[in-house]
Amino acid sequence: MKYNIIGKYFFFLSLFVSHYAMAQDSIAAIKIKEIDSLILYSQYDAAKIKADSLYNAFNVSNNRKKYKTQILETRFRQALIIDRQQGSPTDQLKILLEIKDQAEAQNLYDLSCRIYLMMALSYEKTQNLKLTEAYLNAAYKLLKEQKLDDIYSTYCIRKSSYCRFAYKLDSSVYYANEAKIYAEKHNNLLDLADSYLLLGSFYKKNKNYPESLKYNLLFLKYCLKFKNPVLIAASYNNVATTYLELKQYDKALLYNDSSYAYYDQQTLMYKDGLPQIRSKIYESMGNADSAFYYFKQYHDDLQLYLKDNEVLNVSKLEEEYQNEKKEAIIKNKNLQMILITSLLVVIIGGSGLLFRNNRRINHQNKIIHQQVVSLNKTLEQKQVLLSELQHRVKNNLQHVISILEIQKESADFNTIDELIRGSQNRLHSMALLHKKLNVTENVSLVDLNKYIVELSELIKDSYDNHEKQINLSVKCEIETISLEKAMPLGLIIVELVSNSMKHAFNQQSSGMIDIEITNTNATYKLCYADNGKGFDFNKPSSKGLGQEIIKGLIDQLGGDIETNSNKGFYLTFYFK
Repeated sequence: MKYNIIGKYFFFLSLFVSHYAMAQDSIAAIKIKEIDSLILYSQYDAAKIKADSLYNAFNVSNNRKKYKTQILETRFRQALIIDRQQGSPTDQLKILLEIKDQAEAQNLYDLSCRIYLMMALSYEKTQNLKLTEAYLNAAYKLLKEQKLDDIYSTYCIRKSSYCRFAYKLDSSVYYANEAKIYAEKHNNLLDLADSYLLLGSFYKKNKNYPESLKYNLLFLKYCLKFKNPVLIAASYNNVATTYLELKQYDKALLYNDSSYAYYDQQTLMYKDGLPQIRSKIYESMGNADSAFYYFKQYHDDLQLYLKDNEVLNVSKLEEEYQNEKKEAIIKNKNLQMILITSLLVVIIGGSGLLFRNNRRINHQNKIIHQQVVSLNKTLEQKQVLLSELQHRVKNNLQHVISILEIQKESADFNTIDELIRGSQNRLHSMALLHKKLNVTENVSLVDLNKYIVELSELIKDSYDNHEKQINLSVKCEIETISLEKAMPLGLIIVELVSNSMKHAFNQQSSGMIDIEITNTNATYKLCYADNGKGFDFNKPSSKGLGQEIIKGLIDQLGGDIETNSNKGFYLTFYFK
């Protein structure tokens, strides 16, 4: 009887401890949600106090193992607050790098994906596009594997922003629209607002001011909801700028007035934008006195920002120098002497270089004059190249007309949507080709590797439904190729990738597309393969003209075809 009583005691004790632990986890989740709510509505100081307090409570020695996940989630929000307060990307990265490996080790897929995306943002801010792309790819891989659909809109926002800096404007607007769709689907208000901001910026850059105005007004609506004075002022000013471009000066001034209500709450980084736009509005209205007054205010604010930024940089350099100096003293006194000696040598050497540079000023002025003459000659050459480019555009538009005429006669084409999408992708291939020509001095040669990689990714993305994991591999050993060969080659890639994405993987959850272009003994070879269900390329098709277009284009290149459909689809052709 005594043992039964003891057993019941321990049973109830363990039950009490279990319920207590569950209650503690629930309280932790509520506190984290409170921090998220404060961040959403721009109460960053209050959010920081709560996050720091919660992190310290979790991080005491007897709680570290028990609350590993909550510690990482809280630490992530500390990094998020730094971003929202326009803090140092370096401080933000220190936190993210600290928690990245721990989140991966605990298989916290959702948190790991959010960490990757914020690291991509941090590297984007520091203009390190290579690492930005690497972490975006890591996030996308995790999204696909774990089906994290609710984070996909955030990935699209970051991808769109990255594509802007990488000068892939078509891809940038594509991902901004994708972000809008998925943010609406999952009620992700921050991503929805960011999609409006990106689309407004894109349409403004393309001088489609009515569309830009629509998205800027939508962004303003969400800024007012989130109550962030910096974003509200910037958003009002964006609308004012758009009305200025539309020559609706009264409305431009009205929205600029609204942005000025937040003038005193702005940081120096954004303050000068308000009087700058106001000056331009008054200038357009013919009010020279007011235009000059606000231009002077803009100039004064800009000088304050530059001065503050300079002081900040000097302070940061001094802090880094002092830290390095202390470390050097601790490690080795002899190393300190070597460092000081090296610095003296650098200073003496720099002084000598400055003295020499003063003597070279006259010589450099002559060089600058020669460069101006050379630039004028280059400008004349550019005019000739532009005329040649216009001639080629005319010829390629004739290609477009011919393809559309052929498709018009296809009575059995599946749907109008498919017809439009196929035509869009073919037009994308030509537009992308001309984009590549515009950034080179030679309008006859194309950087084939960049063209094929970007084109095939663009076509794959246009059919990607985010439910299948389709991997694309492109290998191209040819550096440049003539425009006459690049055009049909690009159209062939469009048709092949489109066919694979539409038909090859209908019964598969994943797939692989391989494209390889090589050059042996002056003969080009294109190998295309997918591991889908396969089809007989030589058998006539009744479902559209893609197959016939491919054969016609290969004939245009004078190519010889080899094909195989035993395992997936495989096509090879040779041309010169």
